[in-house]
Amino acid sequence: MSPSNGILEDAPEAKRSVLVIGAGGGIGLQVVRRLRAAGFTVHGAGRSIERLDEIEDLADRHACDARDVDAVADLVGQLSTDTPLAAIVNLAGCITLKPAHLLSTSDWEETIASKLTTAFACVRAAGIHMKTGGSVVLVSTVAASVGLPNHEAIAAAGAGVEGLARSAAATYAGRGLRVNVVAPALVDTPMATRITSSERALEHSRKMHPLGRIGAPEDVAPIIAWLASSDATWVTGQVIGVDGGLSTVRAPGT
Repeated sequence: MSPSNGILEDAPEAKRSVLVIGAGGGIGLQVVRRLRAAGFTVHGAGRSIERLDEIEDLADRHACDARDVDAVADLVGQLSTDTPLAAIVNLAGCITLKPAHLLSTSDWEETIASKLTTAFACVRAAGIHMKTGGSVVLVSTVAASVGLPNHEAIAAAGAGVEGLARSAAATYAGRGLRVNVVAPALVDTPMATRITSSERALEHSRKMHPLGRIGAPEDVAPIIAWLASSDATWVTGQVIGVDGGLSTVRAPGT
């Protein structure tokens, strides 16, 4: 195991547990499978308990609206009473693609709540209950670092997640609590169906990505699982782009 300031980072994976918020989503399912394969006990949470019931690899399932900051803290406290949590993974979010002048107040508030407030809820809960170290993994978006049209709300929320993570990483580094962000581009999940179901929109998205395709949940899950594990004990305050090169590389012909 890698050295660490925290007690949890030196414990075998088989004795550690992870809370995955949004476990019932496309990326969530793959994250759960990878964590279980690594020997973690995985607790799943989400707004729809029915979607969680379909996942066999979960130790238990919790109906929790991660936009409710206190509810997340209560859940993390509950799960920490027996075996301390090694990690919290927040996969809650939404895809809001509208220019600013067409965004309603409710569109804006829902996007901020789904991406940024849920991320804050996880960081706050970790700060309260994860006293001996561990990992918080948040999800941003490539749009936080690249100007993409019609992404105003989701870009703002994602940039907020990244700023939150850097500050929290500094705040809690002394106790070995790591906070990192994964920033994907378009991934083929049920949440993205409005885009992927249109061949025209899908082809446009493919051409935007230098690697010539949109992402799959299997592309993103390994990075999240790695950040949650003790293999990443010297990584904190980072934003890792998993985006087919979109954030750093020009696509061919552009």
